[in-house]
Amino acid sequence: MSEQRMAGKALACPKATKDVHENTKNRDWTIKEFGYGPINPDAPDEKFWGEKADLWDTDIETAKTARCGNCAAFDQTARVMLCIQNGINVQGPTDPERITSAANLGYCQLFHFKCAGARTCDAWVHGGPITDKPQRRDASGETNEMREIIGQLHDASNKHKKQAVRLTSLMEGMRQ
Repeated sequence: MSEQRMAGKALACPKATKDVHENTKNRDWTIKEFGYGPINPDAPDEKFWGEKADLWDTDIETAKTARCGNCAAFDQTARVMLCIQNGINVQGPTDPERITSAANLGYCQLFHFKCAGARTCDAWVHGGPITDKPQRRDASGETNEMREIIGQLHDASNKHKKQAVRLTSLMEGMRQ
């Protein structure tokens, strides 16, 4: 496949963002195969969350922190959000921004459907969402990129220290 075709394919909107039947098919499959839910995240559902807690060997309150909205596969980039909003708008005179905001919608890159941020599934992965914003910071306040640069600087500093010690040793040998 040519680079131009690959670039065009990468920028195309995912089918499920514009085809409600495709989206529903993929969502329903994820409900059945990977426990996507709960049906109403605003209502208590101790059975649903109890099953997630058992699956992840934790308590219900901790299980409830693993949501699609903070999953590493939850795509809320501007490009994907525009795809979702345009797909909603195709279906009639609606306010797609209000809908995407109210549901905290994103696109599940694992299972290829429009996903509500307050839900979860068995395949939840820490580290999301995917956005256009700069990388998230960890507890120390550093991003992955920052840690990588600090490591490179540390390595370079150690290399320069070794070179300085060697140079100093050579200079002392010349003075003797």
